[in-house]
Amino acid sequence: MGAFAIGLVVPGVGAAAPAAPPPAGAAVVGTASASCPRPTFPTIQAAVDAAPPGGTVYVCAGRYTGPVTITKALRLLGAQYGRDARTRPTTAAQETVITSPTAGFSVGPVDRLTVDGFTFSGSGGDGIDAFAKPGSFSIVDNVFSGNQNGMNVNATGPARSTISRNRFTANNSGPVGPAGTGVLFTSGAADGVTVSDNLFERHASAAVNSIGDPSDRSTGLVVSGNRSVDDASFAVVNNADGAVVDGNQATKAPSAADGTIIYIVGNTDRLRISRNILSGDAGTGISANGAFGSAPSTNLLIDSNVVRNRTTGIAVNDDHRSVTVRSNVVQGSTGNGIRLAAGSQGVTVTSNAVVGSGGVDCVDESTGSGTAGTADTWTRNAGRTSTPAGLCIPGVAPATASTPS
Repeated sequence: MGAFAIGLVVPGVGAAAPAAPPPAGAAVVGTASASCPRPTFPTIQAAVDAAPPGGTVYVCAGRYTGPVTITKALRLLGAQYGRDARTRPTTAAQETVITSPTAGFSVGPVDRLTVDGFTFSGSGGDGIDAFAKPGSFSIVDNVFSGNQNGMNVNATGPARSTISRNRFTANNSGPVGPAGTGVLFTSGAADGVTVSDNLFERHASAAVNSIGDPSDRSTGLVVSGNRSVDDASFAVVNNADGAVVDGNQATKAPSAADGTIIYIVGNTDRLRISRNILSGDAGTGISANGAFGSAPSTNLLIDSNVVRNRTTGIAVNDDHRSVTVRSNVVQGSTGNGIRLAAGSQGVTVTSNAVVGSGGVDCVDESTGSGTAGTADTWTRNAGRTSTPAGLCIPGVAPATASTPS
């Protein structure tokens, strides 16, 4: 279980940081060496089983085989704990790497678990499975690469859970659907979970997907400040109440898997999509589509986003009633800029700026007593072309979308 050679993604140049030292009082796992003096356990499972609830287990740099089953609150520290996984150079000799035929870590219904500073790589299952309704957790500063999914989790609260400063790269080990997601919420609600300041790369399904449970919506889910590079979708939002997707950046090259960047699937209420910057490749930037949910979403706010160079910038499909599309900037769509489908009704579209669409800047296929004979309300939108005429008007002061700092 000492140093070994394995291919890991290196996010930057420079020498890898040496392993962080074990904190005082921690159980130490590993094989005795210069970098792992005085280990007290040969395996992670042995240390986890022996540790008291609330105890700390430090795992020296090296390669370890899972699964590891965790049934109590613990602080689990890898050799790079406390160091941002998005930016740290990674070499095998300085990382604690977990590989498993199934999940790397399998977490029971425990509260206040910390997992910090590991690399989960090449597992036949997910890097971390924690969908047995744990209370809360903190999963920070870890690398997830080449697993089925990065993690598959849920949470019951009431304390908030945090997924932050991790790097998720190409977790696609298996058919798309069961596999291909960085952070996957299934088998229950993800209540009070914050997914913030992570790097996601090249997932065949999505960076974040809140499938959850149609009978028990996730409450208070926050996805903020993340960066997505060449993921098929960045966020798939489903079965959520009061969720926020804010201040994220997603870019896609033409070689990336096609997909909607932010996909509002259905059965979601009071969702805010705001201040995101989305660009590149084919597909829709932001789509409200109830086709795959148990019911259309309600009370949606799509506010102050920038969508560039997509096929369609923003789309609201059939059966949505309470949606506001406000103060967004849509640029360079190869198809339409903002499009409302025939079944939309009571949607408010206001203070948006749409420019450079290859099709039509502003499109509403509904009919009714609203703006220009549609069933929706369009006000103060700037755009050169619209169908029907009058939805977006050249010369109206364009919206100013806030961008993430």
